[in-house]
Amino acid sequence: MDGLLRVIDATWGEPFIVHAWEDFWIYDDVPEDMVTTPEFDPMFVPWLVLGFVPDQEADEADATWPTEPIGLAWLATTDAEVPDLDRAYIETACRSPMSVFAVERVIPGRSLDLKDVLTGRRFHVLEQGASRNLRLADLIFTRVVTMDGVSLMFGAAPFVVPPRWHTRIIDWRERVFRRRLLTRHDLADFDIEIRELYFDIAAELLDPTPPQLCNTDGDPVALTTLTYGLKTPVGAAFEKLASLAMVHDEDHSDEVVRDASGAVSSATLSWVKAGNRQHKDWTNTVLGNIRLMAGSLVADVNSARRADRLKREIAKRLGRTAVLIDTKVVDPSDAIEERARRRAAGEPIDEATPESSPELEAIQAEMNRKHWEAWLDTRVPALGNKTPRQAARTARGRERLEALLADFDRDAVDGREGLSAHLATIRKALALTKEIP
Repeated sequence: MDGLLRVIDATWGEPFIVHAWEDFWIYDDVPEDMVTTPEFDPMFVPWLVLGFVPDQEADEADATWPTEPIGLAWLATTDAEVPDLDRAYIETACRSPMSVFAVERVIPGRSLDLKDVLTGRRFHVLEQGASRNLRLADLIFTRVVTMDGVSLMFGAAPFVVPPRWHTRIIDWRERVFRRRLLTRHDLADFDIEIRELYFDIAAELLDPTPPQLCNTDGDPVALTTLTYGLKTPVGAAFEKLASLAMVHDEDHSDEVVRDASGAVSSATLSWVKAGNRQHKDWTNTVLGNIRLMAGSLVADVNSARRADRLKREIAKRLGRTAVLIDTKVVDPSDAIEERARRRAAGEPIDEATPESSPELEAIQAEMNRKHWEAWLDTRVPALGNKTPRQAARTARGRERLEALLADFDRDAVDGREGLSAHLATIRKALALTKEIP
């Protein structure tokens, strides 16, 4: 690397390197300071000396600029004795394009087993440094140079891509190549597009877009409080709204307080519906909460659509005896920030934490079991809107399934209690064999 960089500097100078730097970044948001940019040393320099072909039509182009990668141009013109191994390495590296690889096995300090997500090829790579830092299912943009049956990583990007990106990279591959795997020739032809994919992912890793929170109906979360003036006794309003809290003959009204005469003086109702759009194993869904007290009705829901629906329900049941006097909508990100601020300031936060007990733990375990059992027959966007059972019937579907389950595996490793057992059950049900220890 250093020798070829000196050749570039002595032969073509700074204009050539600046041109290469701008080309590397595809002429978009080009960093001004080369050497402090994370991509400069590990990714740009190898690409510059053993991959980059300058644009002969560029305004700053010089007639002496090479028409092939620098390494090959140097081999063709040097008078120096070049060892056979060095020559073979330069020639092979110049023919080894960048791709994105999933880590399938790690032997720390020795090697990595990598699968090329774009071509489907697998490599056993001798690698000391990265094998100490990379984890199973990590994704890396790099080049793999193979000589005499030995593979090495070369020109790796500085940022490791987490497993959650795997199915999105498959989406990109299928969008660009119409649902087929790439060839090695394709990788070379689409070098710019692959680098562009890396830059897009790296930008989001460095400055992630906050995810849009949605409720289980798929509606964007908007924490909404509706306040009504109540012109009828609480008991009368409670009687007319009670059906909103009934599902499967189960009453979800709570905290019903009665006065000495037995009349309802205040009450809280959970607005419920049967089933759940997202979780097929749920018997019901709480859509909101309604609090009744003398002279007022206050309702809380978590989306604009649910708020509009509840307004219609209240109007139908209570008519002019309930007058909407205030609507307050809170952005959930603002609420999270405020909660974090209060925690940092040591302010008390009103939150009830249920006491753990064998009974509660058993209920939670059964809910989790039912969730993952139902997941097998739930349409999943990351699987092309197919269910896991449907996806497991094709090679393309199994690729997506394994990528998705690898992401779940990461959650299990990072401490999501009980998840590993559920994932083992899922793999068994789908006849997926996890070959990687």
